[in-house]
Parts: sequence; structure tokens; C-alpha cells
Amino acid sequence: MIEPTTVWMVHLDRGSADETQGTLSADDWELVFVDAATRETTRFPFVDIVSVKRVIGSPVFTVGWRHDDERRQTAFYLTRPPPLGTLGPQGGPPDVPDIRAATSSHRGGRWRQRRENTRYLAATAVSLKDSRDALVAQIRAAMKRARGEAS
Repeated sequence: MIEPTTVWMVHLDRGSADETQGTLSADDWELVFVDAATRETTRFPFVDIVSVKRVIGSPVFTVGWRHDDERRQTAFYLTRPPPLGTLGPQGGPPDVPDIRAATSSHRGGRWRQRRENTRYLAATAVSLKDSRDALVAQIRAAMKRARGEAS
């Protein structure tokens, strides 16, 4: 079904935007993420997934899912995410510049960091677009099968 793929998972609705590197795969019933560091497993049953969306111009897709009557949103990056904070590359990709020193007293630092993040994602999207689109299509097909809908 879905070949094991290295991704970074970010839960978008949990207050903390920390990314977790791991492996995304699937069986017949659920999407499975295994944390690379702790081996902890997160499961997303296909019957609980309500949406899968590509983020155009980036190597990212999001999964909307239900958990205990709550709707949650999780992003999967096919490349290491840029720094999710406002400034600096702490833990981010090495080619994103650290702009904290140059902009410490300027209002434009946050905007510049977002621009750099967008450029980084757009640059990596070109080579990963087909992989992202294939994963999204496979997840959508599995959602339909889990619900007993015709493909």
C-alpha cells in the first residue's frame, strides 16, 4: 500500500509546533507514523480521517482527522521543516540563514524569516511534488475503501 517514507510530523492544533521525524506507512486500516527517536507509534485510522490536502508549492500535505469528537489537523513534511519559530535556524535546515543578529532591532525580521521559509519549501517542492501527490492519492483511496465507497 504506502511504502515507508521518511517524513516530519507536526500537529497543527496542539499549541506546540514541534516537528517529529519518523516513518510514515500504512496498512489496510490506518496510516501509521513511527517516531525515529522513540519508536512511539501514532495511528490514524482511515475511517477517522476526514480530509487530506496538498499544500501547493511545498512538499507538505495535511491530514484532518477526528479524535474523541474533536477535529485535529496534522501536517506531514517530506523534507525537514524550516524553523517554525519566528527567527533563527535553531534545529532548522542548515541552508536557512540565522537572521537574528542582522534584524534584532528591526521590525522586518519575522517577515524575512517567513519569506526564507517559503523559499526553502518552494525549492524542495519541485523534487518532491510527485511523491507528495502519490501519498495524498493513496491515502484518499484508502479512506474510500475504509468507508466502503467505490473508488
